[in-house]
Amino acid sequence: MDNLKFNQKNVKENSDKNPNINENMISSEELRDLYDIKYALDQSAIIAITDPKGNIRYVNDLFCEITGYMKEELIGKNHRILNSGLHSKEYFKNMYRTIGTGNVWKGEFRNKKKDGSYYWVHSTIVPFLNEKGKPYQYISIRTDITKEKLLEEEIRKSNEKYRLIAENSSDLISIIEENGDFVYVSPSYTSLLGYNLPHLESGNLFDLIAPRDIEFVKEKITSCFNRAKDKLQIEFQLQDVYGKLIDVEASFNIVKSYDDSNKDLLTVVIRDIRDRKKIEEEINYLAYHDSLTGLPNRRLFMSNLRTEIMDQKFSRSKLALLFIDIDDFKTINDECGHDIADQLLVEIARKLKKSLKPQDLIARLGGDEFIILLKNIDSKTEIEDYLNDLLQKAHQPIVLGKDTHYVNFSVGVAIYPEHGKNGEDLLKNADAALHLAKKQGKNGYAFYDINLENESLEKRLLENAMRDAIINQQFYLEYQPKLNIKTGQLIGMEALVRWNHPVIGRIPPGKFIPLAEETGMIIPLGEWILKESCEQIVKWQEMGYPYLPVSVNVSVRQLDDNEFINKVEKILKETQINPAMLELEVTESVFADVKNAAEILQQIRNLGIQVSIDDFGTGYSSLTYIKHLPIDTLKVDQSFVKDIHVNEESRAIIKAVITLANSIGINVIAEGVEMKEHVVELVNEGCKLGQGYYFSKPLSVQDFEQFMQQHYRVKEK
Repeated sequence: MDNLKFNQKNVKENSDKNPNINENMISSEELRDLYDIKYALDQSAIIAITDPKGNIRYVNDLFCEITGYMKEELIGKNHRILNSGLHSKEYFKNMYRTIGTGNVWKGEFRNKKKDGSYYWVHSTIVPFLNEKGKPYQYISIRTDITKEKLLEEEIRKSNEKYRLIAENSSDLISIIEENGDFVYVSPSYTSLLGYNLPHLESGNLFDLIAPRDIEFVKEKITSCFNRAKDKLQIEFQLQDVYGKLIDVEASFNIVKSYDDSNKDLLTVVIRDIRDRKKIEEEINYLAYHDSLTGLPNRRLFMSNLRTEIMDQKFSRSKLALLFIDIDDFKTINDECGHDIADQLLVEIARKLKKSLKPQDLIARLGGDEFIILLKNIDSKTEIEDYLNDLLQKAHQPIVLGKDTHYVNFSVGVAIYPEHGKNGEDLLKNADAALHLAKKQGKNGYAFYDINLENESLEKRLLENAMRDAIINQQFYLEYQPKLNIKTGQLIGMEALVRWNHPVIGRIPPGKFIPLAEETGMIIPLGEWILKESCEQIVKWQEMGYPYLPVSVNVSVRQLDDNEFINKVEKILKETQINPAMLELEVTESVFADVKNAAEILQQIRNLGIQVSIDDFGTGYSSLTYIKHLPIDTLKVDQSFVKDIHVNEESRAIIKAVITLANSIGINVIAEGVEMKEHVVELVNEGCKLGQGYYFSKPLSVQDFEQFMQQHYRVKEK
């Protein structure tokens, strides 16, 4: 009853304002229904009542809940307190024009909460009119549609994003039916293919595909539908409006139709891959061709060689594989520089290619090495005729700019099938023949011989044995005395490495030292020799023997080792030897790079170690070089000593070396002194020091101790 009285009171108040309403006209049931309606609205809708000027008279709880304001903060305030600023003045004018004439207005608002955030409502504004037909108040019934608007905005942005992607992507994007008819075509089709968009939209994808690829693409699309395969990616060619073919890669994805047809569709994303194809072709070319000369490389040549060998099984003719190396090309590189050397290689490649028949093959292996395959060979004479002509043409000058260059070739030859039944064996045997041509004096050719294989096998066995010898310490040292040849005084010794194999026995140094150099094993072997020599000198000094320096040979390979100086310092520290008691001997080959040689030799001398040049006069020697190198001693090669007593030229060379050395304060020692006559001539020319079999052969540790005892009295301990 209290609720009923409250409603009746409200009705009475309203009837005073609106004469048309009379509480006697409303029954109790109708009043109860009105109350129920109001309650239902309050629970489900956002209600507000404003006067004609928009001032708020009433709000329900939901209104306060969504706006964040309390009722007392809203009552009496103008509705503009909720204005978000989004809607234009024209929007509001249209609304007021509608409700001001007594009509109901429906629309959407974005309003602003007390905390500044926004919310959206769908609003129905109902005007209440007085007896003059003028609105005396407005009731607005609102529904919160914020979530819907946010979702709508998200969808709009998403659609806009995909639209922008489709319309601005360089890829061709479309939707097609199984028969190829377009459902959607992106504008990028026009920019790539030149067709106008309306023409494309009513067309078919297969009309754009190169004729040779149509059946292939149809088959793939049909298979995609039949197998319900989600994704298909293939390559084919499109044809533009001018008939030009374009390489493309296409991705097809099955999607459900957006209409009621219940037919599956395909989204198609097509990408122009002409640039990629071009790059792939370039990469493929580089993978099979030499970048400098443009000739095929080893990979392509060997592939073609295997094919030729397969075809050769049905032919009686032969194949000849020529392994070509440019003689002394390193010297050209060092003297002229890499740019000139590269230009020479290009010119040589052109000449070699020009010397061949159309069916023959040529490739550059790398560096200064080329390989040629001569086909349809009937005899060895035919190969020799070609080689003689090639070597003759090689002697012709090559002019680069203002300079003229001359080159020589060494060539190794292997014939199929006598010298190998497959490409790998032919190449290996041609390489072995090339080494033989080099040994024979270069600027020539050699055919493969079975004996070369035996030598190669022996070399490999020796190499393996040497590796074991280093690990198992099969090497030992002998020491050859150095003397003052005029007084006979012992002045030092040279440490010489020896190898006593447990099965083979003693192996000559001339056989294993070059192999150690070639394989790089000279580095660990040389390190062992140096340390062993230093330890022996220290041991002899502790035993009371005189302080005699020891000379140790050091190879160019060791000097090229970045850790060489560090290794020497470590050995000096570990053995505690006086550096002045150590001399390192290097060969004349260091002259090939005087600047770098001077630097490394100076580092050696900075450690307090003596430096000598071994075998002087046999290689790169120029007497002027020694002025620029930090050295202490020159060892004149034994080739000049052996005939000094009968050869005026040898005597003159030794005299010139001694004169220059004395003028710049360098010692000279003669190697290979084997006769009394050698001693006489050397003394006459002013040479004071020497070593050789005339004085003593290399001695074991025990024998050298006896030699020292003969020349010196051992100090008491």
